Amino acid sequence: MAETRDALAQGVAHLEAGRGEAALAAFQTVLSKEPAQPLAVRNLGVLLVERARFEEALDVAGRALAVRADHGEALLLRGEALAGLSDHAGAAEAYEAALAAGAPAYEALSQLGLARAALGEHAAAVEALDRAVALRPGDPFARYRRGLVRLQLGDFGGWADYEARLDLKRFFPVAGGIVNDRTRRLLTPVTDAAALAGKRVLLLGEQGVGDQIMFASMIPDLVTLGAQVGCVCDPRLVGLFHASFPQARFVGPEAARIDLSSVEAVLAMGSLGALLRPDAAAFPGTPYLAPTTAAKARWAGRLGPKAARLRIGLSWRGGSPNTRRGQRSLALGELSPILDLPGCEFVSLQYGDVAAEVTAANADRANPIRLFPASEIDDFDELAGLVANLDLVVSVQTTLVHLTGALGLPCLTLIPHVAEWRYMAAGPSMPWYRSVRLFRQAAPGDWGPVLAEAVTARLES
Repeated sequence: MAETRDALAQGVAHLEAGRGEAALAAFQTVLSKEPAQPLAVRNLGVLLVERARFEEALDVAGRALAVRADHGEALLLRGEALAGLSDHAGAAEAYEAALAAGAPAYEALSQLGLARAALGEHAAAVEALDRAVALRPGDPFARYRRGLVRLQLGDFGGWADYEARLDLKRFFPVAGGIVNDRTRRLLTPVTDAAALAGKRVLLLGEQGVGDQIMFASMIPDLVTLGAQVGCVCDPRLVGLFHASFPQARFVGPEAARIDLSSVEAVLAMGSLGALLRPDAAAFPGTPYLAPTTAAKARWAGRLGPKAARLRIGLSWRGGSPNTRRGQRSLALGELSPILDLPGCEFVSLQYGDVAAEVTAANADRANPIRLFPASEIDDFDELAGLVANLDLVVSVQTTLVHLTGALGLPCLTLIPHVAEWRYMAAGPSMPWYRSVRLFRQAAPGDWGPVLAEAVTARLES
């Protein structure tokens, strides 16, 4: 028993000192003697889940539950492990059991809300997250997650909850962008858009490039208010944003020197939603980006005369391991219903090095997909110039959808069973872009009917 207590104390000390591997070993020692020790189960579980070692976490939970079936910490860990393995139904069941077993209610309800949202059960997700927020109104985790679900449901009062992301430390390491632990301290609290009229406003790009493109739709609103707008954004967007918003100034983070004496308000780009998009009617949905004349002309020359009636751009892979790439993506070969359309010429718009994929797909095709070096379209003014020379884009849920919609060009978007919040919970459209049509999976992983609907839409238009 003394040996177990010593190992537990050592594990806690290692954890507090940031020595994760040493803490992991210490907690494993504890559980080899006492498989249901609550603190060791919880801490070892956190360490394993952080490292995406979900099968091991599930085994830890299982051994504790074999000792005590109503072990609250083990049930929470079981839920987290199953969620990591994409078994969201099993995760929801574990969180419900954890609640019944008297596990910490805030954590169980917060995680239950995430599991329900991942299952597409949005109303149930909001209900669980409401209960969590009621328990801890000041904790940002459940409020931020509730905000995402509310926005996905078209409840734009959810912007208030969305602001909780700025108080959530775990948000910044995975979200990307210019807003981080350091720059968030520069942000100015603003509750009324009218307060920005005539002011010098600096926007900080946040999250991914697609988010920055989407939030940039509100820059014209600021200009209309008479604000003098500057923006620190992803360097790949600087040229395109300069061309599209000549009244504003843009710079990449490597060149940015934020001088607070020269601005009167600093805002994260996503915070404009609460100020400027209070309801669905406030989304104009109109185009707001345009490539430079030179980029558009350059790509017209590169593409040359059309070889067919329609020139269609393609993207089949989206997201990252942290943003459900597997659920959002297809293999290029799965696009054959699109690629077999008559009278069409196809151009790859897929990011990254896909030369081998495209070469393999072209081997059996009389109408090969055209491919340009990825380096030539990394800059978004160049990519926009290429897209502006196409008749249509067919894409999975990725940055290209935002770019195409912002250009006002038609995009048929293939949506997984549970979409990211930006794409709403249901329906064929999203409020940000009128030219984007959404085709949703009825069941997880079932792309066949989605592609059939997209083909029908193309043939009917």
